[in-house]
Amino acid sequence: MKKSETIQILGVIAAAYPNMKEINETQIKVWHESLKDLEAKTVQLATQQYILEGTYPPSIAEIRQRATAITQPEIPTATEAYEEVQRAIRNYGYSREAEALETLSPIARKTARAMGWREICHSEKPDVIRGQFLKMYEIEAQREQAAAILPEDITRQIKQIRAATQELAERLQLK
Repeated sequence: MKKSETIQILGVIAAAYPNMKEINETQIKVWHESLKDLEAKTVQLATQQYILEGTYPPSIAEIRQRATAITQPEIPTATEAYEEVQRAIRNYGYSREAEALETLSPIARKTARAMGWREICHSEKPDVIRGQFLKMYEIEAQREQAAAILPEDITRQIKQIRAATQELAERLQLK
């Protein structure tokens, strides 16, 4: 997104919320830096959607969340994901794990792998497995959604800092 498009977005927000304070150069810079990785059309649509639903001016986070929701594929609910798992068990059983996992949506696949496909299939307590799956799935879905909102350069910097911190911790443990 170009700076001029950011200014236009802020102008639309200011027009929609007449009690909003005057926009200054610092605000323009912060909004542009925070939204520049997104397509202008997506931000315009997210802003329009927010204006139609929100009674107060939006924050950058609210616009990013809506923009991400527009561009990301819809994530199945935990219940829908567990139904996917049950369908895969019926169709493939425990012996064809790779094929079964391929039929699952990404977060359901990750959750099923973390729990263990055979454990899910052979459990004598399906209600317990279902509860564990739903809880783990919800946590993973929230992580995925939070990660999708952040710009790639910030995500990359966070990963670099985590890796450096882990490396330092490992070196300190070796001493």
